[in-house]
Amino acid sequence: MSAPCPKPLDTRVLTDYWFGDLPESEQDHVEEHLLECHDCSRALSELVAIGDGVRRLTHQGAFPVVVGPSYLETARRHGLRVREYPVPPGGRVACTVTPEDDLLVSRLQGDFNGVTRLDLVLQTEGHPDQRVEDLPVNPSSHELIVAQSMPALRAMGSNVIRMRLVSPDPTGDRLLGEYTFAHTPSET
Repeated sequence: MSAPCPKPLDTRVLTDYWFGDLPESEQDHVEEHLLECHDCSRALSELVAIGDGVRRLTHQGAFPVVVGPSYLETARRHGLRVREYPVPPGGRVACTVTPEDDLLVSRLQGDFNGVTRLDLVLQTEGHPDQRVEDLPVNPSSHELIVAQSMPALRAMGSNVIRMRLVSPDPTGDRLLGEYTFAHTPSET
């Protein structure tokens, strides 16, 4: 049995390494460390496995996923076609998804200053509500980027989807914004 890693690599470094976003000046150091350190190699393998599981569940439409701007930049850099719908609180947009789209994101705008917990309530007509709890939120950001399941949206007929951002507290949910998407299937 080997000794525990005296200086484990930070999860952010491992994630950047996995996505190829690590600066070239750091890559050699990280690779050498991973070759010599069982603990950090195992941590990287676990991150990859978690990512694969989340990707599979997302693709199946199990839940919407919150992503950051760097995720969208990486997706575009890898040639993915991203369809985006920015919407302000109380806003309504007409939306669709085409066969050419690889990723669909809703950019939910709002004021998250002072928010310590944020939940997303997804309401699709004819389906039970979905609640995604405790989303990562940056209080200085003015939007939350939500990626949706492409197969589920491609299969969906005309429908209205509502997303509500709420901040739970002891007295109930405080509504931060409601966003309405009037979805119609692509004609192509």
